[in-house]
Amino acid sequence: MTIPSDIVLTSLIGDALALGPHWVYDQAEIETKLGRVNRYHAPMTAYHPGKGAGDLTHYGDQTMVLLRSIRKVGKFDLASFAADWRAFWESPSTISYRDGATRDTMAQLNAGVPFEKAASHSHDLAGAGRIAPLFLLSWESDEALVQAARAVTGFTHGDPAVMDAAEYFARLVLAIQRGADIPAALQGVASPPMKGISAARASSISTQSDSAALMAHGLSCDIAKGFPALCHLLFRYPDDPTSALIANASAGGDSAARGTLLGMIYGAKFPTSALPGEWVNELKVAAEVLSTPT
Repeated sequence: MTIPSDIVLTSLIGDALALGPHWVYDQAEIETKLGRVNRYHAPMTAYHPGKGAGDLTHYGDQTMVLLRSIRKVGKFDLASFAADWRAFWESPSTISYRDGATRDTMAQLNAGVPFEKAASHSHDLAGAGRIAPLFLLSWESDEALVQAARAVTGFTHGDPAVMDAAEYFARLVLAIQRGADIPAALQGVASPPMKGISAARASSISTQSDSAALMAHGLSCDIAKGFPALCHLLFRYPDDPTSALIANASAGGDSAARGTLLGMIYGAKFPTSALPGEWVNELKVAAEVLSTPT
């Protein structure tokens, strides 16, 4: 049986495992330098200076901002999260990559745009990937949780498709928490409709390797490519989170965006004890995630 902290911790593990090969699109290079990515590595690229094995990417860092914000006020409050998010990026001590969505949102805020309207136009899958801490809270209804997931995402990612993805994944996790199998849940979440599920199902039962299948779906940040790529892994490995997270990281591209979501979804079904022990022990934020109750 899982507990809500498993959802958060496994999401962060998925992110950290992907740090080493994150945004490397040459799969042969990943194979040569890292082999099968079954442990944490320092980043291969220059996108994450100051980061080391067991650290988070900027996606995981923003998940932690949400976690800390929720713990500080005892609930989700978009204004509080927006203020904490801005303070994180403005702090001289912050070591984290500023992607396009972050830069654009910060520019809007600095120009005096209200936080409710400061979102970028980014259509990156990653915008939907930092919602795991919301599952630590008790909600009056599923719809309240769903709207919070959309709000967290929409603060920085204004593309409606990304907010729809956040809603889809929130509903998916709820279904899995209540006992649905992952493949059934993927196909059973009727609203909002998401493109790419049929293609993901087809590739998962094909003879393609995971790296080849994800390359065919698309390794970039765009939600239209990242969504079916991560669904491929969920269909192929419904009961094997370890293999899915390794395959995801080993495929490269925007592996961290996929990893945060894969981890969140698997965390709704499997306790972290189902994962390699070193993944928890060597995750640098693990103690913080596990030590402070919400």
